[in-house]
Amino acid sequence: MQSKFKLLGTTALAAAALVMAPTMASADQALEKRIKALEKAGGMSVTRTKKTMKLVVSGHVNRAVVLADNGTTSGFHHVTTSFSQTRVRWIGTGKINDDVSAMTYIEMGNNNSNSNVQDLGDNGDQDGNALSDRFAEIRITSKSMGKLYMGQGSSATDGVSEADLSGTGIISLNGLGTLISGDETFQSNGAASNGNVDTHFTNFDGNSRQDRIRYDTPKFGGMQVSIGHSNNDEWGVALRYGASIGGMKVKAALGHTDQSHTSADGITFNHGAVSVLFPQGISLTVGAADQDNEAGGANDSEEWRYAKIGYKFKGSNVGQTRLFADISQNKDRAAAGNDAEYISFGIVQIVEPLGAELYGVYRQFSLDTTGTDPDDVTSLAAGMRFKF
Repeated sequence: MQSKFKLLGTTALAAAALVMAPTMASADQALEKRIKALEKAGGMSVTRTKKTMKLVVSGHVNRAVVLADNGTTSGFHHVTTSFSQTRVRWIGTGKINDDVSAMTYIEMGNNNSNSNVQDLGDNGDQDGNALSDRFAEIRITSKSMGKLYMGQGSSATDGVSEADLSGTGIISLNGLGTLISGDETFQSNGAASNGNVDTHFTNFDGNSRQDRIRYDTPKFGGMQVSIGHSNNDEWGVALRYGASIGGMKVKAALGHTDQSHTSADGITFNHGAVSVLFPQGISLTVGAADQDNEAGGANDSEEWRYAKIGYKFKGSNVGQTRLFADISQNKDRAAAGNDAEYISFGIVQIVEPLGAELYGVYRQFSLDTTGTDPDDVTSLAAGMRFKF
């Protein structure tokens, strides 16, 4: 009797295995397909697909250590660098027809110890909100008609002053050296004098990111026009150009920004930059801006001038090495007669296997003003950015 029960049990198990085999095989095949899809994606993004929209999650973590010296004291800061703050983004894409596509773009930035708000006089970290809304917008793109943006995002003239082909923007945006150590205070005879560094420097780069509507034309011969309107009746228009000419790459932008309705002085300014990358890896970049205060006053107009030289080369199998040196000057920024200048040089090392960059930069800020002779402020930073 026991042998009959054993025989029946064995037969039942065998039958169950035969019945479940196709289901298990199907599950294994589905899992294998999913693994291959993730491997093909390179592990750089997480995707979720529906019938009409595809969602991609990406971002990066960027951290640095900064040694600052204001002439009176010195010390270290542990920061997320404001040149490219730690962030995460969610991008949804969908195709309406062969000509028109839609995108939803949401990006949040982390404000933990931002490098442009740290001061040697602070006790502890200086933070803003945990997260800031960098982008929250809808983009409608037509191959034949251009692109429409609605929501929080880059204004039409945002980035115009920062046209650059050196590949060193992670530590050197044209004229924005104050994104590291900008909150350090100029010192004279051991006491604070003439405010902080950031007060005296700017690259007049448009209306930055705002709640706005913006339209970009299609590109014609490498040229593209952008126009936008923001809250408080701010507006701007920009012309951008990009091309390759005989192995040489050119990137240029010119913009006009109007903030006359949101500033007591009725501010408008013209600004732009041109960058050329030669086949040998050498790049030259220049930028300039002139601001007009319609209300007049002691500093009725302000100026910005900038120059950079860069060099890219493949020094190892790890990735490209990028070097730069630059100089930026502002005139009459905080007060009439004030001349501010910074010089800097640095290195960015691309680490291709990790999708990462290692970097280091030295920067010296100087101020020439009437009545006082403030000490220079120096900053030495090293850090890394890992993308996902």
